[in-house]
Amino acid sequence: MRFSVNHDLHCHTGLSLCSNDPKMTPECILRHAEEAGYDVQCITDHFWSDSIPDANEFYQEQGLLHVSQSLPLPESQKVRFLFGCETEYCGEGKLGLAPEHYDRFSFIIIPPNHFHMEGFTRSSSCDTKEKVAELFTRRLEELCELDLPWKKVGIAHLTCGLVWMKGGFPEVFERMEPERLKPVFRRFAQLGAGIELNADCFLPGWREQEDAHLKLYRIARDEGCKFYCGSDAHHPESLDMATTMREVADLLELTESERYLIP
Repeated sequence: MRFSVNHDLHCHTGLSLCSNDPKMTPECILRHAEEAGYDVQCITDHFWSDSIPDANEFYQEQGLLHVSQSLPLPESQKVRFLFGCETEYCGEGKLGLAPEHYDRFSFIIIPPNHFHMEGFTRSSSCDTKEKVAELFTRRLEELCELDLPWKKVGIAHLTCGLVWMKGGFPEVFERMEPERLKPVFRRFAQLGAGIELNADCFLPGWREQEDAHLKLYRIARDEGCKFYCGSDAHHPESLDMATTMREVADLLELTESERYLIP
């Protein structure tokens, strides 16, 4: 059976500082999900546990009290509407989500490649595509060794342009070694994590470098991972973007058995 593109497990309300859009409310997001015929919708505002030290300026304001302003979520007879979060992994075991907050969220997404945050997720000395490819690979290797509630964890936007913002970011993925990536994705599959197909990773023109864009996802598929879609919407007009992942799912030849489901 063909992979179902009828869900969105990554979007932001106006509480995320990168959105700050008063129109982007839980009610707006749920209404769109109902109209689009989704079976699951999850909000994933940026979050950093107050008990974890050394948050950067962006995350300092996005603690539990802040993101919890969305609760209680509106309910629907048609859509399973869930409260999740997007936290940050900074390397060397440092995650922005404390164990005491795991149960607060139905779904947790972790980006391993927010490397635009120089001095926080990436040192200034990591300044070439080769070094970034090594850093990205090492972050994935570290991440899969963390003790997390993995069955409700998603690995967010693997091929996000934020990995390298100086141009030609797909070349970073080309430099990553498959023989190091295979055991990482095999481990994610064993743990039960989901791999995200994020609309922001597949902007117009991406197929001009199709092999580079799909490389990591193909390895993940071959190692047994399951996948989900995310709009990464920050504004209402972007909520439709999750459905654009149909092309990607078809190119990866995904079936419904390879769809990740939040427990």
